[in-house]
Amino acid sequence: MGAINYTWLQQYGRITTEASVESVYEMPMAALRQPEKAREMLEVYNKHLQAESIRSAAVYFMHSVRGLMLGIHYMTALCDTWVDLSLENMNLQLEVKDGRAAFCFQLVDGTEHSYPSPVSPTDATKTSSRTDVLTSYYREQLRPLIEGVASAGGANPGQMWSQLASMLRWYKTTALQMNIEEAECEAVIEGYEHVIAMPADLLGLKKNVLSFKPVEIDNPHQPGETMLMKPVCCLHHQVYGGQNYCYSCPKLSKAERQERYDAIVAAKSG
Repeated sequence: MGAINYTWLQQYGRITTEASVESVYEMPMAALRQPEKAREMLEVYNKHLQAESIRSAAVYFMHSVRGLMLGIHYMTALCDTWVDLSLENMNLQLEVKDGRAAFCFQLVDGTEHSYPSPVSPTDATKTSSRTDVLTSYYREQLRPLIEGVASAGGANPGQMWSQLASMLRWYKTTALQMNIEEAECEAVIEGYEHVIAMPADLLGLKKNVLSFKPVEIDNPHQPGETMLMKPVCCLHHQVYGGQNYCYSCPKLSKAERQERYDAIVAAKSG
């Protein structure tokens, strides 16, 4: 385990200890538990997102929320300490760059905290404490956040949770390719497997949608290799006035995906 890499947190989680100088809107994260406050955020967000509806904006908001998920998994698996990613300790800040809207999360208190140390090398205390942190975070932070925004936007919480599934698997794959120790690899895998096996009711769902059967498709960006199909549509086609479905969208037919594949390869070859 090592020190927290704040550059990593900012790059992949959009988690920062400093206020954004480019923010066009901000509010306390804890307020999003309240549907009326979440609705206010979605209306401002959608002025820039240009989604088909507030419901689409609510689902698309998960593109930012996944940063919190990545942050908590990164710290519990690879760091000796952790910073408080609770809703009460963060401000939500909306940035708009080149016409694209995205949120970042500013920590109010950036104090680092230590995990309990094991009594002996074979003691499971440290491992248990880290998976307990994950359980608590999903239940007490992500769930009320998602439910508040879903209620405000009239969205299905299950569809919103599903947006995190492929990114969670991406994190596991990416982290295992990093220059990390065997114990850290085990911690990454354990955190992933712990979360996809959590009881569905802990997420407020009838099924834990974070667990899904991966489907491999040809990767047009790296011909000869494969990539994962998304387990659920992210509504990319419903924002910014209407765009194409993602190449990896499960809604594309086989023929449509091949057409998109050929177009991407042709564009890359010049």
